[in-house]
Amino acid sequence: MAEGKDLYSIICSYAQKIESPWVGMEDFISFLEKYAKRVSGEKSEWKYWSEETGARVWTEMNHLAEAGKVNLISDERGNRAYLTLFYAEQIRDAYRNADAEAGMPFPDEISLKLTVPREQLKPLDVTVDLNGFLEDPQQTPLPIIKLVFPGGFGEALALAPMIPGTIMEFALIKVRNYLHRSGNREYVQHKLAPSLLGKEDHLRETIEKILLRPSDCFRDMKEGRENSFYFWAYFCNLIRADFGKKAELLAEEIGIVQAAYLIEVCNSFFKTRAAKAKEAELAFRNFELEMEKPPYYFSRAAISKFKDNKGVPLLGQYTQEGLDAYIKKRATEPVTPNELPDLLYFHTGDGAAWLVKKSRLLNLCARLFVEARQVVIKTISTRWKKLLVEFEKEPAMENDRDFERLIIRYVEEYAPMLSVLLKDQKLYLVHEEMRDSEKGLPASTYLFEKTELLPLRVLLVLKRKELLSDIKLLMPFWYTIPVISAIVAFFKRLGRRKRQEKEEKETKSEADLDPAAELRNTAREAEARLLPRGYTLESYLEELVQRWVHVIDRNARQNLVEDVNSLVRDRLKRLFRFQKKTAVNHETLDKITAAILDGSHNLRKLPDQAALYLYIKLYLIKLLTRGKTSAF
Repeated sequence: MAEGKDLYSIICSYAQKIESPWVGMEDFISFLEKYAKRVSGEKSEWKYWSEETGARVWTEMNHLAEAGKVNLISDERGNRAYLTLFYAEQIRDAYRNADAEAGMPFPDEISLKLTVPREQLKPLDVTVDLNGFLEDPQQTPLPIIKLVFPGGFGEALALAPMIPGTIMEFALIKVRNYLHRSGNREYVQHKLAPSLLGKEDHLRETIEKILLRPSDCFRDMKEGRENSFYFWAYFCNLIRADFGKKAELLAEEIGIVQAAYLIEVCNSFFKTRAAKAKEAELAFRNFELEMEKPPYYFSRAAISKFKDNKGVPLLGQYTQEGLDAYIKKRATEPVTPNELPDLLYFHTGDGAAWLVKKSRLLNLCARLFVEARQVVIKTISTRWKKLLVEFEKEPAMENDRDFERLIIRYVEEYAPMLSVLLKDQKLYLVHEEMRDSEKGLPASTYLFEKTELLPLRVLLVLKRKELLSDIKLLMPFWYTIPVISAIVAFFKRLGRRKRQEKEEKETKSEADLDPAAELRNTAREAEARLLPRGYTLESYLEELVQRWVHVIDRNARQNLVEDVNSLVRDRLKRLFRFQKKTAVNHETLDKITAAILDGSHNLRKLPDQAALYLYIKLYLIKLLTRGKTSAF
């Protein structure tokens, strides 16, 4: 009987005594009270159960039921307790002493005097199913495993967590016991020598290890060592061949055959697993090499398509789960304290995540600088050429501050990945790590001045005056002659002024006939008031888009802007349709803008509401001043 006040141990001992997980509570309480009173004189800890036994037992049983160790049942048979772990505890006890069981078969239902309920039991054919269980133990949720050996060599009960560790410990002890028997060591060495030619020393060492340190043999097996694999493959085949010929076997002989079957399956499983691990290790080396190649930044979809130098996909040489675990570790655990991990994530506004190898981050920046420079030069050249043809200018042509703002805007639009990198604090940290490393960074490749990022015009090697000069060189000569260009510009301005005066007269006349014309007049006044110096309506609308649209994908950006524009056009159509005879005033623009924003839940979720508000208002102005009333 169990010692002390631990009721669970006491009731387990009682259940084992009656050989049943079903315990009648009245009988148990009566037994416990009598037993406690009898032994409490010698063992004081039992005195607790000798008084008020029933009340104390029921209090504790309720706690055990809450813990899931027992089920309390009250029916026509009376009050009973079912010990949920009864069979598992019996099996666990059977595996407590490997040496004591060395000369016996593995424990089964007969030797343990158990009949395990089928719903708690999972049968596994050792040669058919055991390997699959080793691959994925979670596929078998039942706690008790029945190992069925082929050829009529019996069965064995084990708990799922005991496989493979505990059963391999017992199997190796049985092999040791077999080799200790007279002549078996020499016999095995003699029989295996021809199969292991050139490995005689290893053969002797392995047999010696089995006799002295069997746990080391299991370690060698788990590591998939080649010599260990071949020894056990030949040894198990020898045992099965020798004892398979005998008509009747002793209990000890059945045990060694069972051990051979278990060792054979586990030996093959660990060898295969080691080979897969080696293949995966090589595949991950190739993964690292792929991460070092252009374009240097990769999505998860691109990573899943990596191949080795033979064109074989790496996914398959390692599993998806293995890849996820490897990336997670390399992206979260730095090799050296106080440094960034070797793999870095960068997230763009469209929700995409890009993986970059830290050692290639600056290479990536250099590559993106080259690509962005060509796009920015082309875009600015086209923009400025249009302005110069009309003898117009913008602030970006005349000072570096506005020139820098224009470059930033085009980098955000046409080189979104570069824009993301330049805004991320990780770039500065990597830059400083590289600069402080043994190799260091050439001064010509510095991206930061102290903690501040160098201007984009410097990083992209763009000079405002040179770019403007190059554009002018490609234009007709009269655009470059100050006197001629000044005269032409004067007459163009004069023509624009006359057109403006004409439009104002037409507008005034139109206002007398159409109440909505007042709104267009208000729009023109608002345009003059809202546009910053040096901006056209179109250029300012473009800049506002950069502020409130944070989507990186170009098509998605265009779709979002068009959705907003469509809302504005629809609102204006309704205004002209239903309020043609209603007087409007200078507050109408603000009311329309506010109504558009308030009426759309999605618009209220967009960033920089102030920029969005101003964009909508200016787009209204564009529709009113550049369009025709009939269009609405």
